[in-house]
Amino acid sequence: MKVQLENITLAYGDATAVDDLSIDIEDGESLVLLGKSGCGKTSTMRCVAGLETPTGGRITIGDTVVFDSERGINVAPNRRNVGMVFQSYAVWPHRTIHQNVAFPLQQQKLPKDQIRERVADVLDLVGLTEFADRGASLLSGGQMQRVALARSLVMRPSVLLLDEPLSNLDARLRDRLRVELREIQQRLNLTCVYVTHDQSEALALADRIALMQNGRIVQTDRPERIYDTPSSASIADFLGVSNIFPCTEIGPGDGARTGRDGAGTGTGTGTGTGTGRNEATGALLGLTGHEVEVLAECGTAAPADPSVCIRPEDIRLTDAPTADGVNNWPGRVEVVSFQGSYVRYRVSLKGGPELDAIVPRRGRELLRPGASVWAAADPAAVQVLPSEVPA
Repeated sequence: MKVQLENITLAYGDATAVDDLSIDIEDGESLVLLGKSGCGKTSTMRCVAGLETPTGGRITIGDTVVFDSERGINVAPNRRNVGMVFQSYAVWPHRTIHQNVAFPLQQQKLPKDQIRERVADVLDLVGLTEFADRGASLLSGGQMQRVALARSLVMRPSVLLLDEPLSNLDARLRDRLRVELREIQQRLNLTCVYVTHDQSEALALADRIALMQNGRIVQTDRPERIYDTPSSASIADFLGVSNIFPCTEIGPGDGARTGRDGAGTGTGTGTGTGTGRNEATGALLGLTGHEVEVLAECGTAAPADPSVCIRPEDIRLTDAPTADGVNNWPGRVEVVSFQGSYVRYRVSLKGGPELDAIVPRRGRELLRPGASVWAAADPAAVQVLPSEVPA
């Protein structure tokens, strides 16, 4: 069922938790509210559930207006047909799984045979059929979270709200339940709003991500697009781009530069002092406080207060400059972190900052701390972003 939030504001005295927020959530869509603690994502969800009363705005679920500050409408939480799964399991330990899941249907005074049938269906959906008569106090954390999910699903809600439900689980179980949650949401074509500060969780569960900062949505897009094209350096930093450096624009990338200690172009001989040809157009940028230049393919002029952003997986490490001589920087390996299928390196650039590189292992010998390397990046992989999204 479609959900519309129009100009929602929620204030506690002088503190504004949600600031004039508007967004449409389509029928069957999984929307993830992503952001740091205190950004307003849980407050926004609680407004949809009716657990918070906004200062202003309107909320519509399907064809029903459940809140309108101007018309004085505020439908009670139990009449909104909204299911909610909390961060804490909220499972009664003295009851069985069946009794926990059946409770909301008993409150609705449904016939016993109907309750039994619907509980059996939802327990099968979440993989807990064989544990129906087990006491909740005997469950693992993952099983208790499934019970909480089943208790919300058995109501057949118009919208399912999930407030960081996996944060208390260990990493391996969390990864598995992400996939299962996504499978259930897609199978039921259920409209979901999911709150998290975990970027990986957001990417795995969302049809669309709404990234929040300071009570407002600063970027909304599909997971792959928000990952590839963050709107600001602060968003890129939150999404895990570790190579973010303030910069100034030196001039246009005019296709021919003479290298300076590997900061510009090289001949591939390892000296970093030759002249190479660059066919890319864009901007040449100097990293603030460092003797390093970076060529970026920019479709427009660099923004005010710009930063260079390069994802670690877009950094190549070689023993000599690349043939085209573009964006080659000599450096020294400082830290080596083996991660199984890839290796993460921290490299200190000559005359420049430290940067992170993620290199697929593929049977290669690991570089050792102290090794001399050349770091390189394609100008197309260099993003030039404003520090923040303008208000």
